[in-house]
Amino acid sequence: MKQILLMRHAKSSWEDGSLKDFDRPLNGRGKEDAPMMGKFIRDIGYKPGEVISSPAKRAQETTRLSMAAAEVDPNLIRWNEELYFGNMRDYIAAIQSADKNLERILLVGHNPLIENTAGILAGSEHKTSVRMPTAALVCLESFAEKWDDIAPGTCQIKWMMIPKVLKEII
Repeated sequence: MKQILLMRHAKSSWEDGSLKDFDRPLNGRGKEDAPMMGKFIRDIGYKPGEVISSPAKRAQETTRLSMAAAEVDPNLIRWNEELYFGNMRDYIAAIQSADKNLERILLVGHNPLIENTAGILAGSEHKTSVRMPTAALVCLESFAEKWDDIAPGTCQIKWMMIPKVLKEII
């Protein structure tokens, strides 16, 4: 069984209006939520074997902070520009490119593409059927034998966690 963790980047800052969208960093809440979500991943035993992330500053910071807290080797992270500049097909292609020997991967990306990918992979006819606030994490499962077999409608949502709920239960 293949497991796909999809994470939306944590809350970003709009403080410096001179920055390009790609260069916006996390704000204070984002810097708290990202490691909290990583610790959650570690605590429930869902550490990914590979992490594929957008290279936009807020996604990079989310990835680095969450994976440090999850105790995931930073060498398992690869940066994929298509997760910022591309479309939903690029998100699916990133999943399909995962190491064939792995059973669980994590993608860190942006809305609306991360929500749309979750919904389409889970078989929704409506792309935005899954609502993911910042730093949200969705776990999809598929009975696909190979990552190449992951396609729209081949997954089911196993669980979802958001920072607001996690703060209430810890």
